Amino acid sequence: METEALADPDLGDHRRRHVRGTLFAGSTADVQDAVRTADRHGTALYPVSTGRNWGMGSRTPVTDGCTVLDLRHMTRIRTLDLDRGYAVIEPGVSQRELAQRLEGTPWMLNVTAGCADASFVGNTLERGDGTIRARSQDLLGLEVVLGTGELMTTGGLDRHGRLPGSVAGPDLTRAFVQSNLGVVTAMGVGLIPRPEAITLINATFTRPALGSAIDALTRIGRAAFAGTGLFRLKELFIVPESGSPALPETADPEVLTIQGPLLGSRAGVKAAEEGVRDIVAGADGLVSYRALDTATTPADDPLYARTLFARGIPDCRSLRQGLRVNSCDQADRAAVGWMMFLPVVPLDHDILIRSIDIFSTEAERHGTAGMLEFNVTSPHSTNMVVQIPFMRDPDSTHRAHSLRAAARKAFLAAGFPPYRSNIDQAPDEIADRAFGYLDGPLDGLKRLFDPAGVIAPGRYINGADGRRGSK
Repeated sequence: METEALADPDLGDHRRRHVRGTLFAGSTADVQDAVRTADRHGTALYPVSTGRNWGMGSRTPVTDGCTVLDLRHMTRIRTLDLDRGYAVIEPGVSQRELAQRLEGTPWMLNVTAGCADASFVGNTLERGDGTIRARSQDLLGLEVVLGTGELMTTGGLDRHGRLPGSVAGPDLTRAFVQSNLGVVTAMGVGLIPRPEAITLINATFTRPALGSAIDALTRIGRAAFAGTGLFRLKELFIVPESGSPALPETADPEVLTIQGPLLGSRAGVKAAEEGVRDIVAGADGLVSYRALDTATTPADDPLYARTLFARGIPDCRSLRQGLRVNSCDQADRAAVGWMMFLPVVPLDHDILIRSIDIFSTEAERHGTAGMLEFNVTSPHSTNMVVQIPFMRDPDSTHRAHSLRAAARKAFLAAGFPPYRSNIDQAPDEIADRAFGYLDGPLDGLKRLFDPAGVIAPGRYINGADGRRGSK
């Protein structure tokens, strides 16, 4: 039997799993060989792109006994079609690399506020949110190695890296999002047309005006202004009576922010900005309102990094500042730990207030702070982002983990299940999201695509029989 060792610590201080080692794949053929070898030897593989799934486990497997299959060396941009606006990329391609390739072209990238060197493929498969839209809207098609070693493509993506568009017949693309049905080795990505103008809206409100700010956010989210990017209610700090030394130095619990980009022609952006300004100006508790031309914002402006995101340029400075590190390579060993809790919450005034109250109650009970954000992903729904920073002493770490577990239980009871999970709770998400839910059909897909349970045991779908890592 292979000797197992403890995985490296991760930013969220999850339980360190025992791993068999790490395999590095440089091509789709390497992945196929690794899968077939694991099948023959009765072992399990846990694929990671660049391993920067911070706050949810980083590169640590869900279960013990896996071999990490590291795809960081799969860095080819197989196709960059500047006529039709799509790219086909491998898992090791970072958002920085793709954004740089798009400089000076008619297209730009939907970047996140995360690490510039994080994998675009990995974050999209985890359903991350970009600055312009949810990353799920960027996903066009996939190349996937199944647990049998077979290769399949989805979404109309062909074996030559061409994407004519959606083709006839069932499309299984979404089956490989947040799943363990296969190893994704390439992704078709839709790009954003580079607009004539981009304006970043940033409005701050007093904390007592939270309800009024939520009403303004809801109106913006449903107004359908032309060129509206993804608007957020953010920087809502929940601080217990005991305080929190782990919060960023810039944290101000007395205010909160609505922020989002507007993209399009100069006339279109001007009209949309006037509409947003009218909504915000009518809200109570407005402290400041800024509409920044992202092309001319100076580098010393506090919102400069946010204007870069709106222009499709990733930047790590705010992230490093929050983690108190000089390099993102130090993140998993930062002095400050960081966890994420990510439920989906309807875009409704009373429900958003209720979700904040639920988390506030648990934060006070566990003596641990949280930073809340609501990303408006549709006129009906928000992705709630709860960041839980903590000092990495045993007591603070325990309280942070207890807070996330208690918040998850309370949000499930309220009907607000997670839309994205972590390595501790992913095995239970499907079964827990509704009383009496049966996941037999998903188990059937797992048995079909990965009959021996080779790929990422415990990652959402648990139903495959066979030779897997153990909890």
